[in-house]
Amino acid sequence: MRSKKLLALVLGAALIASTAFVGCGEKKNTDSKSGDDKKAEAKMDKEQYLNLVITEPKSLDPSRSNDKYSSLVLADVMEGLTRIEQDKDGKDVIKPGGAEKWEHNEDSTVWTFHLRDYKWSDGKPVTAQQFEYGIKRTLDPKTGSTYAFLLSPIKNADEYNKGKASGDSIGVKALDDKTLQITLKQPCTYFLDLTYFKVMQPQRKDIIEKSGDKYGSEANTMVFCGPFKISSWTHNSEIVLEKNDTYWEKDVVKLQKVNLKIIGDKSAQYNSLANGSIDSVAVSKPEWIKKFDATGKFNVLKGYDPSTNYTFVNTKDKLFSNVNVRKAFSLAITREDLANVIFHGTMEPAYGWAPPSLQLNGKDFRELAGEEPLKKLKEENPDPKEVLKKGLKELGMDPDPSKVTVNYLCSGTEQWDRTYAEYLQQMFKKSLGIKIKAEYVKWPVFQKRTDEMKYQVAGMAWAGDYNDPNTFFDMWMTGANAVPIGWSNKKYDDVVKKAMSTVDPEKRLDLYKEAEKILLYDDCAIMPTVYRKRSTYRYKYVKNLMSPLFGNMEFKYAYTEGRGK
Repeated sequence: MRSKKLLALVLGAALIASTAFVGCGEKKNTDSKSGDDKKAEAKMDKEQYLNLVITEPKSLDPSRSNDKYSSLVLADVMEGLTRIEQDKDGKDVIKPGGAEKWEHNEDSTVWTFHLRDYKWSDGKPVTAQQFEYGIKRTLDPKTGSTYAFLLSPIKNADEYNKGKASGDSIGVKALDDKTLQITLKQPCTYFLDLTYFKVMQPQRKDIIEKSGDKYGSEANTMVFCGPFKISSWTHNSEIVLEKNDTYWEKDVVKLQKVNLKIIGDKSAQYNSLANGSIDSVAVSKPEWIKKFDATGKFNVLKGYDPSTNYTFVNTKDKLFSNVNVRKAFSLAITREDLANVIFHGTMEPAYGWAPPSLQLNGKDFRELAGEEPLKKLKEENPDPKEVLKKGLKELGMDPDPSKVTVNYLCSGTEQWDRTYAEYLQQMFKKSLGIKIKAEYVKWPVFQKRTDEMKYQVAGMAWAGDYNDPNTFFDMWMTGANAVPIGWSNKKYDDVVKKAMSTVDPEKRLDLYKEAEKILLYDDCAIMPTVYRKRSTYRYKYVKNLMSPLFGNMEFKYAYTEGRGK
């Protein structure tokens, strides 16, 4: 699904990387326990908790949250129709959640979900009507959800979101308290993947109306139906999750508490890992890697992550309204140096948008797509400065690059952010001859500024929410506004719509290749920098902590064994 996951450039790396899994296994039958189960439980630590790192979420309102950090919390405190987990081989699998079973008609356009008996943390039952309300609230234009476009496959979802149809016309209907029917406008290969994402979680109308605009901004404005509930939220410090004793499968939940600590500084994260005050974090600095390796206390988790760092610009800004200016900025990015120097070899240069590990019909999209568009752009334009001069002339501006000053909005205020910005200043000065002025703001402020298009240039990361190329392309369609850049291209919209509506993998491949070319080569609407990889150090006493490539960290089955030894 296209849960577009927004990530800060650095802390996103820390969070994503820290979500790889160790020793994840299949669910146990909770009705009876075997002798092996009892022995395993006997070895578990008496106190069951995890300490992890997160970035302050902007909002925990499922309809309004638009970053990875809120998605992580919501995935563990809410129970949608399904859950995404990992099997014994580490592969992503969709498992029953709030829906114990489902079926669809012959052409997969009508899906019927049958809910199990389960409750909210205040004891009230979860109903199909609450799922219907939640989906329609996300689509309601008054809500202003930046992720409403994810629900596009549903019949009349787009029309309602654009104010051209009534809410009653949407293909979502509670047939009774335990039966939800969803009708799609056409077959959709990735629809089931949407069912575990936050935009399809149940929502309580009574709670939302009582809390008003404060809903999702404090722990006491919410109720929960997942394995955990939020017991406290100290802004910019810590979010504490506690086991939810009203959860339908509470017996499989071993952790009593998950402390999500908000630590922005990388050195502080590493020191916290070293002294045992956090249990897992991404590590990129060579000196720390050497130090942690020497202890023998960690499992080291590596591999591709389905996410891409990128620079984006406000195309409504006069300077960046010109395609040649945008191309010059993309050409000026020294991707190899970024990957090897700034990220210490833990990332890979990105000359395309969709990252490695993302699949189309079970095969790696990057391998199927062939050459990345930005490599061709680079071969055709060896001198970025000349491309910039051409763009400045087309705008009627002074073609002297030294007279150009660009404001770069940074998604953090820590030392790493300053180091990164200083590198960008040097990079653009050397490649283009321009000046970069950096502005450092906290992540929630960064999101607000970019949502309101009060920026000139900025950078962050995007992580896919489901294993299909569409999770990287529909976000740039006109009106989606997942990341407002002011760019619109009808041809691009038409190509992505065709890709979404066909089930033929060869046709879809050709269409997504064309979309990527328009996005990066023809219009240069965004500027990918590096593909992200997981590089996580996790204490060996952490067991069964799942993190699907296209989901969020799964605390439900996690536990610790041997902490402090």
